[in-house]
Amino acid sequence: MDATRKTARKWIDSLSTRVQQVLFAAATYLILLAICMLAISPEQYDLSVGDVAPKTITASKDIVDEITTARRRQAASDAVSPVYYKDDTVSDTVLSEMDAIFSEMRSVRELGEQIRTAWGEEGGSFTDADYTQASGLLTRLTLSNYQLRTLMNTSESDFESLCQSLASATRTALVSTITEGQINDAINNIQQIVAYNTRTDLWYNVAIPTLRKCLKPNMLIDQEATEENRQRASDAVEPTVYKQDQNIVVKGDRVTAEQIAVLDSLGLLEGNSVDYPLYIGTAATLALILAAAWLYVWLFAPQMLTMGMSALVLLISGVLTVLLSLVMGEYLSVNAMPVVLGAMLAANLLGTRPAYVVNLAVSMLITFLTAKGTGLVTAQTLSVLMMSAIGGMVAIYMLRRNTARVMVVVSGLVVGVVNFLILLCVRALTSNDMSSVWNDAMYAIGGAVVSAVLCVGLQPILETAFNLVTPSKLIELSNPNQPLLRRLMIETPGTYHHSMVVANLAEAAAEAVGANALLVRVGAYYHDIGKLIRPLYFKENQMGENPHDKTDPRVSTAILTEHTRDGVELARRHHLPEPIIDMIRQHHGDTPVMYFYAKAVKMFGEENVDIRDFRYDGPKPQTSEAAILMLSDTVEAAVRALPDPTQEKISALIRKLVRGKMEDGQLDECTLTFRDIGKICSAFETVLQGVFHERIEYPSVDLSRAQHHSEGKASQKPIAGAKRTEVKP
Repeated sequence: MDATRKTARKWIDSLSTRVQQVLFAAATYLILLAICMLAISPEQYDLSVGDVAPKTITASKDIVDEITTARRRQAASDAVSPVYYKDDTVSDTVLSEMDAIFSEMRSVRELGEQIRTAWGEEGGSFTDADYTQASGLLTRLTLSNYQLRTLMNTSESDFESLCQSLASATRTALVSTITEGQINDAINNIQQIVAYNTRTDLWYNVAIPTLRKCLKPNMLIDQEATEENRQRASDAVEPTVYKQDQNIVVKGDRVTAEQIAVLDSLGLLEGNSVDYPLYIGTAATLALILAAAWLYVWLFAPQMLTMGMSALVLLISGVLTVLLSLVMGEYLSVNAMPVVLGAMLAANLLGTRPAYVVNLAVSMLITFLTAKGTGLVTAQTLSVLMMSAIGGMVAIYMLRRNTARVMVVVSGLVVGVVNFLILLCVRALTSNDMSSVWNDAMYAIGGAVVSAVLCVGLQPILETAFNLVTPSKLIELSNPNQPLLRRLMIETPGTYHHSMVVANLAEAAAEAVGANALLVRVGAYYHDIGKLIRPLYFKENQMGENPHDKTDPRVSTAILTEHTRDGVELARRHHLPEPIIDMIRQHHGDTPVMYFYAKAVKMFGEENVDIRDFRYDGPKPQTSEAAILMLSDTVEAAVRALPDPTQEKISALIRKLVRGKMEDGQLDECTLTFRDIGKICSAFETVLQGVFHERIEYPSVDLSRAQHHSEGKASQKPIAGAKRTEVKP
C-alpha cells in the first residue's frame, strides 16, 4: 500500500513538473514575442494620394512596388508583336461570297432598270415599295435606301466594270495577304486600284459595303503563341523593389498612388493595414530560436529542465539583455548594446551551462531584431552576432571559477577588446573604408564595460530576490556566526564536529569529480540541522544514557528519520537556498536504518517487520553534490566508529559502504559515473588517513621530579671538553 502511494505521488509530482515546464515555456515565448513585436513594429502614417509627405519614409524591409511592376510588365507585354499564320481557305471563301453578292446586286440593278423603263420619258422616283422590293432581293448584304438608289440607277456596263475591278483587286490583296486587324488598310489599298475609274457614289454606296461584308484576313493571329510570347516578355521584367532603408517617400514630395500601395504593403499606413508576413515570420523565428535553446538544454544540460525558480532568473536575464540592447541600439549605436549581460548574469548566478543557453538564445534573438526581421546578413548584423556569441563565451570562460566583482569588471574589459578585434575583422571583410571603425570600436568596448557594470549592480538584487546559491551567498552561509551554525555548535557540538568532517570529505570528493565543491561544503554544514530538535537522540551528542535503549525500534526509527524533515523546515524558516534544502532532504535518500531494523527483527521476528517502515522518506539524491554528501555522511560516521582504524581498514570500509549504497539504488537518480565513484573513494581515503593518522604513544613522565633533577644539575659546572647529548622524543 505504501509503495502504491509513493508511486502515485511520484507520478503526480512528475505531471506537475511537466505542466509547470509547459506553462513556463509558454510564458517565456509570449513575453519574448511581445518584445519582438514591439521592436519590429514600424511607425504608421496618416497619408493619402496627393498629400505632402511630412518626413522621409524608408522601407523597413525589401518590398515590391506592385503597381509600378504591373504597369511595366503590361507595357512589355503590349510591345510584343502578334504571331500570325496563313489560312489558305479564306481567299476562296471571300471570292465566292463576293460573287454571290454581285449576283444579288445584278437582280437589284435590273429591277431598277425595269422601274425606270416603266417611268418612260416622264421620269419619276423610287418609292418605298420599290426599295422594299429591292431590299428583299439582297439576302447576303443589307443596304440603305440611298445605297439601293445608287445601285438601281447604275448602268450595266458600270456595274460589271465595278464587279470585275473589285474582284480582281480583292484577289490581288488576298494573294499579298491581309493581316488580322488590318481590314481597313486592305480596303484602302483596293480603293487605290479600283476607285480611280469608278463613280464616287458607286464606290462608297456599293463597293465599300460589299468589301466590308466579304473581305476577311487570311493572316490570322496565333493566340496561343502570341500569349506565350507576351507572358515571356512580362516575366522577363524584373520587379520594381524598394530595398530596406531605401527612401519610399521624400519629405516635401507629394505622395503617389504607387507609393501609397507600397506603404500599405509594409503596414506603414494608419488604419487596417498590417504587415502580416512580418509578424508571422517573427513568431516563427522566435519559436525556432527557443526550440534551438531547448534542444541544447535537452542534449547537454537536462538538469536545467527541473530548475524551478532559477529558470525565471534565466528569463529575466535574457529579457533584460534584449530590452537594454534594443534601447541602446536605438539611441546610441548597435555596437554599444550590452549583449553579454545575460551571459554574465547567468554565469554568476546559476553556472556555466545555463549561461551558455542564455548566450545562445540572446545572440540569435538580438541579431534577428538588429536585422529588423529581414534576415539580411549585413556587416552590422554579422558583427552583432559575433560580438554577442563570442563575447558571451569569453565572459563565461572568465567567470567559470571566479565570480568576484573585480573579475566581472575585468571580464568586461577583455570582452571589449574581443569586440574591437571582431569589428576590425568584419570591417576588413566587408568594406575598404576603415575611417569609422575606431568610433564603432569605442562603442563596442563601452557596451562590454556597461554589461559588466550592470552585472555587478543587478547580481545582488536577483540573488536576494530569488534566494539563489551563488559563490558569494555560499561564502556568507559558511560563516560560523550564522544563526543555525552557531546553534549547531553550541547545542549539538557532536553533530557540529561531524558536519565539519563531512564537509572536508565532501569538498575533496567534489573537487575530484568536478562538482560544485563550495556548494557541497556548505550543504554539509547544514545537512544535519534537523538534529537541533532532538539532539540527545543522536549518538554523537550523547554523553551518557542512550534513550533508544528503552524505546521501541520503530519509534526510534521515526525519530531518526524525522531529522531530515525537521531540517527542511528549519532551513525554510531561515530562508536557506533551495539547493541546500534539497541536499538536506536527500542526504539519506530512502536508505533503511539498519540498526533499528535488525533490532526490530530480533524483537518481533522477520516475518512481522517490513523494511520499508525503516527507510527515510527520500527522495534519492538527484544531483552529484547531494550524492557526494550522502556518501561523505555515511563514510564519516562509519569510520569514526571503526576500532583501531588503519589505512587498509579505512579503504576497505569506504568501498564497502559505497558499494552498499550503489546496490541499494541510492545513486540511480544522480549523474555520478563509475569513474566518479572511484575518484570519490580515493578522495575519502586521502582525507580520512590524514584524520586518523598513526600517532606515537607518549610516555608517562613525573614533571615535578624532572624539574627538581634539572635544578640540581644546574648547580654543577660543566666539564671542559664534555659533549652535550640531546635526546629527541
